[in-house]
Amino acid sequence: MQPSPDKTQRERKKQDYLGMPRSPLLNHYHTEVKKSAGKPLLYKCTDFLTKRLWSWMYYYIDSRFGKKHPYTTYADGQTGIYRLTSSPSNQNDHISIAIIADWATYTEASVRLAHKIKGQSPDYTIHLGDTYYVGAPFEMADNFLNPDAPWIRGNTGSFALLGNHEMYARGIAFFDRLLPTLGIRDRSGKYSGQQAPFFCLENDHWRILGLDTGYHSIGRVPVLELIRYFAPDCHFDEIMIRWLKERVKLDDPADKRGLLILTHHQYYTAFKGEDEYPVPAEQLAALIGLDRPVLWIWGHEHKLAVYEKMQIGKGVTAYGRCIGHGGMPVEIGSIRASSSATGYPGLVAVDTRRQPGEDNPPLGYNGYVMLKIKEDMLHIAYHDPNQILFTEIWKAHPDGKISGQVATGPDCPLQPSRPWEEAVK
Repeated sequence: MQPSPDKTQRERKKQDYLGMPRSPLLNHYHTEVKKSAGKPLLYKCTDFLTKRLWSWMYYYIDSRFGKKHPYTTYADGQTGIYRLTSSPSNQNDHISIAIIADWATYTEASVRLAHKIKGQSPDYTIHLGDTYYVGAPFEMADNFLNPDAPWIRGNTGSFALLGNHEMYARGIAFFDRLLPTLGIRDRSGKYSGQQAPFFCLENDHWRILGLDTGYHSIGRVPVLELIRYFAPDCHFDEIMIRWLKERVKLDDPADKRGLLILTHHQYYTAFKGEDEYPVPAEQLAALIGLDRPVLWIWGHEHKLAVYEKMQIGKGVTAYGRCIGHGGMPVEIGSIRASSSATGYPGLVAVDTRRQPGEDNPPLGYNGYVMLKIKEDMLHIAYHDPNQILFTEIWKAHPDGKISGQVATGPDCPLQPSRPWEEAVK
């Protein structure tokens, strides 16, 4: 177990994350360097060379070659399937769910968004994964577990998915420390615990499936990861597939409820330098078929992007939404669409607005989504720290199809590259 650092480690700034690569080695390095934050330069250099260097190498080797936390599933009478219900304090005619991704950075921006979500008093909150830098125990505590941690647990329940960063520390703190504090809230105010890195929230018309792509996102041999053929494919674990078949019965053709899929990793992308992970989409298609349309919200890429309905290879048909702009600095200079990317033809909008200020490089806006569900209607509002950017309104039909429309106000700051209607056709 990694020791708790000095309190100054918690004071992370957006500069701490600029240019952050997706490298376990470098993320462990940044974790160790941050433990000397707030100290004089000479102290930091001496501290790193005498203590942090060996700690860095130890935890990196341990995380890369040590045994991952065992994969878990639901037991002891729990199924991981929860009926969507309002909290007693909810005076609205709908159920609300706040969803945010790549949020756990413990920066001023991430804390600000948490406070905004708290002000909306959601019934449920969901984190789509990534606790920075490596999901270490003290990083999990700072973001989620300490008495002053900013994470907001919903009035009815709170859930989380695994990202690749939690797996940089083998997922141990995620499974052993975070998940027991989540789940459904009982009458005493205690949360029952989330037993597995996946879940289902449902009513008579919709099913919201939080599915794990993080556990198999990290390879075992670092050198081979540089070769695309050997790179991890983020596939669904067989334990979760069995849950989808036996508990959720996702392959039952008689269940035609609308489907909203939540994952950390993307199905496809439109951007240079980003990878695509089609295998989970293929595994879903093996259960529900190629043609049944789903909504799919993911994180991982630190941007807000909206796609039209797409079906790629042997994967499902999906309306893709990337909301990986929850807490990491949005480096808009690196958001470059690429015509060679599979998702490029379907890209409708991406937020490349620059925040006012003197940031160098220029930074964009963080954000999250707020869902409102009432019977067969599902509203998805896309928020930045100051306003709602746009809203999607979806309806689940008895034949298994879904239909949507986009609502934007006259002051919507986003400029889509194609008409908004293309995102919901």
